[in-house]
Amino acid sequence: MRNLAPLACGLGVACASGSALRQRADAIGQDVKSARDLNAAACAPREIATAEANLRFAQLALDQGDSPRAGAHLDTAAPAARDALARSRDCGNTKVAVRKPADPQPATLSVSAKDTDGDGVPDVDDLCPDVPGPAEHRGCPVFTDRDGDGVADDIDRCPELAGPKENFGCPWPDRDGDRVADKDDRCPDEPGTPENQGCPRRTALIVIRRDRIELKQQIHFQPNRAKILSDSFDVLREVAQAIKDAPVAVRIEGHTDNVGKRKENITLSQARADAVKEYLVQEGVESKQLKSVGFGPKRPIAPNATKAGRTLNRRVEFRIEDRS
Repeated sequence: MRNLAPLACGLGVACASGSALRQRADAIGQDVKSARDLNAAACAPREIATAEANLRFAQLALDQGDSPRAGAHLDTAAPAARDALARSRDCGNTKVAVRKPADPQPATLSVSAKDTDGDGVPDVDDLCPDVPGPAEHRGCPVFTDRDGDGVADDIDRCPELAGPKENFGCPWPDRDGDRVADKDDRCPDEPGTPENQGCPRRTALIVIRRDRIELKQQIHFQPNRAKILSDSFDVLREVAQAIKDAPVAVRIEGHTDNVGKRKENITLSQARADAVKEYLVQEGVESKQLKSVGFGPKRPIAPNATKAGRTLNRRVEFRIEDRS
């Protein structure tokens, strides 16, 4: 029971913080409502929009249990709501001048409209009376949305990248680069397909890791040549399908044992890597996703002193390139 005390205390602090923030959000909501009732949409459109947007973002953050982010949005919403309320109380004032003629004629009433921001649009018709703007936008400046995601740049956390308003204008993270957002991806560290909820297809001859495509059988070539033997076609077709499913860049590495001249082994390993790349392109993989490199005997994975070790060292590997 003693071990549960710190947890209960922590939960109590979090609940108290969330409760206080919700009370603060309710108070700001009352200011926003009052401003709306005083026609803030016409008198203080920028302020009321900022207040309402950040209030919505704060409520969303509270629902997600993110109190620090909710507090930051409330800090922005509160002064905007107060400004909107203040501007709405003193909106559309006009100056009235009465000019009395010299002769005993009836007095003539002359009314000149107030134009606080001097943009040529009278305050009574100006939706942004304190910020200059063109008449075609009813006196308001043109708000920009550079990434075209429907979230204005002034409240967009990623103004150069399109993203949903639920994520404050930012795209959802996708660690493995498979075009399935991490929030929907059951395998966020392994590239897969949308149809398989972001997980790689289950295959018989390969295993997809975060940094490589692991083969359960080696690619076989004619001795001392770069011609692929037919018993390797099935595994290469599975490799091709995996790369097409997850649009990642792959480096094809050719390796040899240390028998023979080093320079010739490097040339042979490059030719074999190129042959594998050509086969994958014929299977429908885009050439720009592939890079072939021959390392010769430089990177052994087993001792070359035994026949079994040399066999393991004669291999082709598939490395998934860094996505950063």
